[in-house]
Amino acid sequence: MSEARGTALFLSHDVSRSGAPLMLLNFLRWFRRTHDMRLRILAGKSGDLLPEFAELGEVDCFEAEPSFAYRALHALNLYPTQASRGQIASHLAVLRQTLIGCDIRLIYANSVASARMVQFLSFLDCPVICHVHELDVSIRALQAPGLDIIGLLKARTSRYIAVSDAVKANLVDRHGVPASKIDVVLGLGPPPADHGVESFQPRDIRHELAIPAEARIVCGCGSIEPRKGTDLFLDVAVHAAASRRGPAVHFVWVGGRSREVDLMRRQAASLGLSGVVHFVGQTADVAPYFEASELVLLTSREESLSLVMLEAALRCKPIICFEGSGHPPEFVRDGNGLAIAGFDPRKMAETLMEALADSELCRRMGESARQKVTDRYDFNRGANRIAEIIEDTLQFRTSATDGVKVSAKGECRNDSLGV
Repeated sequence: MSEARGTALFLSHDVSRSGAPLMLLNFLRWFRRTHDMRLRILAGKSGDLLPEFAELGEVDCFEAEPSFAYRALHALNLYPTQASRGQIASHLAVLRQTLIGCDIRLIYANSVASARMVQFLSFLDCPVICHVHELDVSIRALQAPGLDIIGLLKARTSRYIAVSDAVKANLVDRHGVPASKIDVVLGLGPPPADHGVESFQPRDIRHELAIPAEARIVCGCGSIEPRKGTDLFLDVAVHAAASRRGPAVHFVWVGGRSREVDLMRRQAASLGLSGVVHFVGQTADVAPYFEASELVLLTSREESLSLVMLEAALRCKPIICFEGSGHPPEFVRDGNGLAIAGFDPRKMAETLMEALADSELCRRMGESARQKVTDRYDFNRGANRIAEIIEDTLQFRTSATDGVKVSAKGECRNDSLGV
C-alpha cells in the first residue's frame, strides 16, 4: 500500500449480517484489490461481520465493550453509573489518539446511522462522504430528543451517495440537502461470484424443514422488525392458509436474532401455522432458500433498496412487494414482479395464490427481474462509480490545501470544504 496516499476511514454503524454492512463489506473487498490506499474501519459495535472486516484493514469499535454491570443496568433500562460513563470517556479518548496518528485523508460514512461517529471525528481534517441507505421512517427512528441526525451529517458532509432516486428525493425534499451534493449510485448488486447458482452449497431445504414435495415455498428474508413487515408476512400466511384455491403453500422467513425468531415461532403456533410458517434465523448463505422457493415476498413497509430483492432476482425469482414501500415497487415495474396497493396482506395473499397458479407468468417475471439486475445493478459498474467519487473527493481535498487554516485551539480547519 502506498504511504503517500494515506488512509481512508470507513464507518459502519453496524457489522451485522444485514444490507448496508454487507454492501460495504463487498465494496471494500473490491476496493482493496483495485486501489492502492490503506483502509481502516470504525464499527459502531461488534457483530457477526467484524472478523471479515478485520481481514481488510485495522478495525476499531466506537462503543466500548460494556462491563457486566453496565449490561445489567442497560437491560433494566437504567442510566449508566459514573464508572461506566468514565469507561466510555476513556475509551473514546484512546480511540481519538489512535485515529489522530493514522494519516486519515477521507471519512466514508456508510449510512445515516453513522452520524454520531461523524460528529465524534470532527478532530480529523478531512472530507466526509455519506452513503445514504435510509428513507424517512428509518431516519426518524434514529432521532432522539435533542439529536438531529441529518443536521450532524450536514455540518460535515461534503458529498452524499444515495442508493436510489427515492433516497435522493427524500434528502432533498424533506431534509434540505442540496441536490448538487448527491450522487445516485444504484445499490450494488451481489458481487459477480454470487451471480450464478454454482455459488451456493446444495441443500435439501424441503427435507430440513419437513415441507411436503407437493407444497410450494415462498420466501421472506431480513431482520425481524416492523419496517421489514414480518408481521405482515404472518398475516399473508394466515390468509393464504385459509384460501381454498391452489396448492398448499409454506412460508419461510430467513433472518432475525434468536430471541425474535422464538417470538415469531410462538406467534405462528398461536395462529395454527407452526407447520406452515418456518422462521429459520440468521444464516450466512440464503441462496438455498431462494433456490427452493417459487417466489419472494418483500413485505417491507419501507426499503431504500433491498439486497434480498436483488439476490432473489438474480436467481430468476419474481418479487411481490407493497406499493409505497420505496424502491421495490420501482424495481418490479415492467414485468419484474407485482406490487400490492395499501399494505393489504389479504390482497397480497390473493395475488400470491394467483401467481403460483400461473407458472409461465412466474417464469417470465423471474427472467425479466434477473435481466434488470444484470443491466442496472452490476456490481463492478457501481463499485467503479463509488471509487470515482472517492478519488474525486480526495483530489479536491489535495487541490484545496491552500485553504487549510489552523484555529486558535491548534485544530486544522479546511474552509473550502466547510469542515
